[in-house]
Amino acid sequence: MDVEHGAHAAKELGMSTSSLYMERVRLEDGYHEDDLPFIEHALTQLFTQLERFDPSMVHIGLRVKDRGQPGMHTSVEVCISGLPTVIGVSNLDDTKAALNDAEAKVVAQLREAADRHHDRRPRQARH
Repeated sequence: MDVEHGAHAAKELGMSTSSLYMERVRLEDGYHEDDLPFIEHALTQLFTQLERFDPSMVHIGLRVKDRGQPGMHTSVEVCISGLPTVIGVSNLDDTKAALNDAEAKVVAQLREAADRHHDRRPRQARH
């Protein structure tokens, strides 16, 4: 079975495409390879929003400053070729909760951008 057919078959079976987007994740300050399983689970809403984009167009950067300390700062940065960079930031002290919070902010911004794009389309007159 070739790779293209395999990806198509996986999609038909309703399997998650998150692994395609996980390959686009850069672990920056404060994250480690050991975090990948919880990161993949935490970013499911983001991956769902990104499904309309070719994974090769997407770059996701994850950072956490002062991990496990009061005043911890977590950010999720999403760059999609041709679109402005979207960044979600959280100051929650729990690593998983902070990643979920930052992800939710990015997802909200992506939805707003999609809504603005939809609103700019020419409207047909109603009769």
